[in-house]
Amino acid sequence: MSTRKFDFFETQEISSFLKEHGYCIIKPRDHSLEAFREAAGKFGLIQFHTKSDEHGVVGGGEPINKDWQRFKDDYHGELSSDFFPHTDGSFLNGIAYVEGTAKKITPPKFVILQCVSKPEFGGDNFLVDGQKIYNDLLANNTETLNILMTSGSVTYCRDDLLSIDCAVFEKIDDQKLRIRYRYDSTAFIPEWANAAFKYIQTHYSTNEHYITPVSLEPGDILVMDNLRVLHARHKFVDGNQQRKVRRLWIADDTSTTFKNILDQSPVRRAMLPFQNYNIAQSETAEHSFIEYTCGIHAQSSQSLLNAHKQFDSALEAL
Repeated sequence: MSTRKFDFFETQEISSFLKEHGYCIIKPRDHSLEAFREAAGKFGLIQFHTKSDEHGVVGGGEPINKDWQRFKDDYHGELSSDFFPHTDGSFLNGIAYVEGTAKKITPPKFVILQCVSKPEFGGDNFLVDGQKIYNDLLANNTETLNILMTSGSVTYCRDDLLSIDCAVFEKIDDQKLRIRYRYDSTAFIPEWANAAFKYIQTHYSTNEHYITPVSLEPGDILVMDNLRVLHARHKFVDGNQQRKVRRLWIADDTSTTFKNILDQSPVRRAMLPFQNYNIAQSETAEHSFIEYTCGIHAQSSQSLLNAHKQFDSALEAL
């Protein structure tokens, strides 16, 4: 399937394509870093990254933090090997102060990539739609889906960040779910969830019926709903041409805010790693570029409810 590439101001068409597929490709006004930031900023508030520059761009300017470079093997995007389907920021589940307010730091709602230059061989992206995974599990394998929707089915640990007792499919509200998934060394799975977690990799992430290949040309901007779509990259060889990409995260604006019970606001050391993933101030971003709500559309199912009751009983018996 050939993927259409939208002009920057085709807002209605971009919105419709996102609703159907969970991603879109945009052609910016030019290939500059400024045009990339302008396009990405229209999707919401920029969320910083431990590898980003002062504007939140990874692969833009000089990184504001260099501590991560001592642990490069934990950052799979730095490697040229195959990068399995995943959601960005799966290891984020903490607190940091944003403009004086304690706020939950979670994975971004959008991941936005721009191809700057292509390698000599390989390096193309491919996507797996979590909505299709959810729909298939709901229709054909509610037992596995129920396990993946159970808190504690996965824990992620990368470098100095720990996101403990998460679910692969997390409930946002009665109508929406988010997927939090990466099949790599950051994932820690309890025995009761091991087979269910591997089921996504073996039945969907390597299944051509669920994979959408994406080939970006220099300048192309790939916008992905990170609460819905898994993204991946084939291995590459630079040779005479180097693979260079820019990346920006757009913060999930549904995150919870907290109030200290004693009206004290000290920054604890446990919060410091999450400060590197803070959220830009509101005046630095423009909103309402498109009409689109990130995430997976949830559906009610009596068979899923029955599976949940049976699984709870089985866990209690352990």
